[in-house]
Parts: sequence; C-alpha cells; structure tokens
Amino acid sequence: MVTAIYTNPNSPDGFAAAFLANNVELPLEPSSEDAGVLLDAQGRDVITIDVNGERPDEEVYALTAYLCMAINGAGGFKVLAATSSDPEDAP
Repeated sequence: MVTAIYTNPNSPDGFAAAFLANNVELPLEPSSEDAGVLLDAQGRDVITIDVNGERPDEEVYALTAYLCMAINGAGGFKVLAATSSDPEDAP
C-alpha cells in the first residue's frame, strides 16, 4: 500500500492550485442535470454525493450546496450562497 501525505495549502491561491494540479478548476458548481453532483469550472464531474441514494433528497441538496461553498471559499472565491435542487423539478 502506498501512503500519500497532502498538506493543507497556506492560502486560497495555493488551495486552488492544488485542485488545478489534479485537473479540477475552481469554482465548483452543482450540476443542473444530476442532483448531488459537483462540477468544476470546465463542467467536469468532481464529486457525487450519496451515490447509493440512501439519503433524503433535502440532505443531498444541502450537502451539495455546503460542500460547494466550503471548497470555493477555501479557493478564494467569495461565496454568499449556493443553490442545489432536483433537476426533475425544473420548469
């Protein structure tokens, strides 16, 4: 087994650069097509929350929004709110 150690970047620019070094461009945003999916600035999937569908929808939407805000905030993006909802509910 390989052990990898990742240190916490000391600045928002360092945090964003660490993501970019791993092919993820900030800011992230919730997918408008797939509930619980965060996409990077290029529209690439980054993370899926509750892949097994075990959580209530409201928890998935909340976790998606809060993780999006936390990651973007740590990357230096001003975050006031995030919206996440079920794409099937869209008009």
